[in-house]
Formats: sequence, structure tokens, C-alpha cells
Amino acid sequence: MEITSPRHLKIANWSVMAVLVLAGYLWLGREFALGVLVGGLVVVINFHLLHQALRGTFGQLANNPREGAGQAKAWFAFRQLLRFFVLLAIIFLLVGQGWANIFGLLLGLSTVVLTLMLAALYETIQLKNKEANPSHGTPHSIS
Repeated sequence: MEITSPRHLKIANWSVMAVLVLAGYLWLGREFALGVLVGGLVVVINFHLLHQALRGTFGQLANNPREGAGQAKAWFAFRQLLRFFVLLAIIFLLVGQGWANIFGLLLGLSTVVLTLMLAALYETIQLKNKEANPSHGTPHSIS
């Protein structure tokens, strides 16, 4: 299974967020869990939008490698800056209005980072297991 594919990372993001929301609710209550949920939604949707923007940019570059390169890069940079400021405004509004628990929000905003760390740990374990196998994934043993 290719855990680092965008599809699997998106599923893992939603799963990690669900676990964090449930654990936050059981541990610190509804307000904390709501903060985790809001922060998780913001960052998971942001991750999805980044994936879509990269796919679109790479698709545009593949279709028109010479003429459209500068325009595609500029459009991508503009979209990322715009998304960053929208994200900043959302977080400012959530914290400023007191609509979300700040610590829950921070934990929720860490959802993608936690998912990527878990994926890296999974891949490292898979690599170690492959190295421990003397056949290294081949059907024939060296010895």
C-alpha cells in the first residue's frame, strides 16, 4: 500500500482529525474538541486545495512547457499567497472572537503535520523491515 499517495494522505488526514477530535472531547470536553475540529477542518481543506493547485500547475506546465511556465508559476504563487492570507484571517477571527479554544485550535492545525509524521514513521518501519529481510523483496536469496 502506498501510504504517501495524495489520496491516502487525505484519508489519513481525516482519520487523524477524527481521532484528535474524539480524544479532545473525551479528555477536555466539548469546547476543546470544537477547537480541534475547526483547526483540523481549516488545515485539511487547505491541504486539499494545495494538492489541487499543484495538480493544476503541473498540468498546465505539461501542456505548455515553454510559453506557460512563467504564467503558471506566477498564478500558483498568487493563489498560495491568497490562501495564506485567507487562512490567517480565519484564524484571527476564530481566536479574536473566542469562537474556538486556542489550544484545541492549535492541535487541530497540527493535523496534517501529525499525519505526515505518521506516514514517515510508517515508511521508515517498512524500509527497516525490508532491510531486515535477506531477500530484500526479491524472490531469490543471495546465499
